[in-house]
Amino acid sequence: MLRILFRNEIKDVGEIMNDTALIAFLIHDALLLLAVVNPIGNIPIYDDLTKEMQKNKRRQIINTAVVTSFCIVVVFALIGDWALKNLFEVTIEEFKIAGGILLFIVAVRGVMSGVSSYTSSSKDYRTLAIFPLAFPIIVGPGTLAVTIILAQHRGPIQMVSISLITFLIVLLIARNANFLTRLSGRYGAMVIPRLLYLFLASKAIALVLEGTLTFLKQNL
Repeated sequence: MLRILFRNEIKDVGEIMNDTALIAFLIHDALLLLAVVNPIGNIPIYDDLTKEMQKNKRRQIINTAVVTSFCIVVVFALIGDWALKNLFEVTIEEFKIAGGILLFIVAVRGVMSGVSSYTSSSKDYRTLAIFPLAFPIIVGPGTLAVTIILAQHRGPIQMVSISLITFLIVLLIARNANFLTRLSGRYGAMVIPRLLYLFLASKAIALVLEGTLTFLKQNL
């Protein structure tokens, strides 16, 4: 009887540890995706592109942009790996190296400039929500590269969950861009984005090293 109870306790502890590890992976991957999307660094852009709009119109544009961005990421999470293997015939190791280099370039540019420099002369608010807000400001090439790599590691369904968490945070930040611009001040808007880009640069180097080592092991 005691042996059965002991086994059940071990099983329960194992399940708790698995759940904890899953949550830790979700948080880690969501932070990585959030770092490359960089909504904090893009706060001045959100504010600048929508500053002449009324509050309701501004929220409508931000909602459309974030939902569109989320849909783009979900599509790449679901079919990105298939497209790599069947359409482009690219291995995961090759994509890690290319994606890591791309992410490193994005990170270096972000550290140097702090924010992206996009402007729009479009008077069509719906067009503005899709371009340049949804793409390439919220979702750029680096975001798509991270999405495919994470989907290959975690699976497409888990990647959709990670994307949902990330873009809920993006929506919260983007909808309050005007308030956050006043709250953070000039120096906060300079420091916080650069810290996120530093984290992204470290992950980019790790991807290149991992892809290179695996490629060398398989071909030497």
